Amino acid sequence: MKPVVLLCLVALIGSGCSSPGHAYFGVAPRSVEIDGRRYDVYARLDRLRPEVQVIRMGYARRPEHIAILEAMVQAAEQATGCSVIAGSAVGDSGVMNARLSCSGG
Repeated sequence: MKPVVLLCLVALIGSGCSSPGHAYFGVAPRSVEIDGRRYDVYARLDRLRPEVQVIRMGYARRPEHIAILEAMVQAAEQATGCSVIAGSAVGDSGVMNARLSCSGG
């Protein structure tokens, strides 16, 4: 019985955290709130082709997914000061990866 309780506790504690893909390990997230929903933004701006990963925090109902995809692009741009390159965003309303265009860099 104890292992089940421990597993449930670990699941509850970890449910409020985001975990980026391996390309973003070691990168501190910037949290952005848009329309009451939080997004964790991980950016690699030190690369020749800057990249970003946005992770939605919290539950979303199916009708919200289109608006969330748009908000994820907005969160990436707000957190980085760069523009998401049109057509580069891939993923879903949970995790989005995209390339960035950053002026002056």
